[in-house]
Amino acid sequence: MPADRPDRSAGNAQELLADTLSKLWNRSRSEAGNAARWAREKLTLRQLRGDRDRMYQKLGKEARHLFEAGELAHPGVARGVERIRDLEKKIADLEDQMRAVGLEPEADPGAGTGT
Repeated sequence: MPADRPDRSAGNAQELLADTLSKLWNRSRSEAGNAARWAREKLTLRQLRGDRDRMYQKLGKEARHLFEAGELAHPGVARGVERIRDLEKKIADLEDQMRAVGLEPEADPGAGTGT
């Protein structure tokens, strides 16, 4: 290359590199923002599903209390309540066996919690 002509390819390469890095930076900032937004949305979804599941649990306990009080009559509810009674009997029997050998069963988070 002649000495009297400036090297423009180096300047163009630097501009191209700067432009490419700027676009990359902006895109990564945008993607990071999207990822953060979706992480928040996933957390909200998980919390909503947990709230729904707790309401189902509360509704089931309420249905059992209404069934036992004679205020609700349905064969499906009757079967469910009977199954719960069977499970509670098995739990109580196993807890008694554990206590008989000197072991204390863990607290039952589902026991004694009304509606």
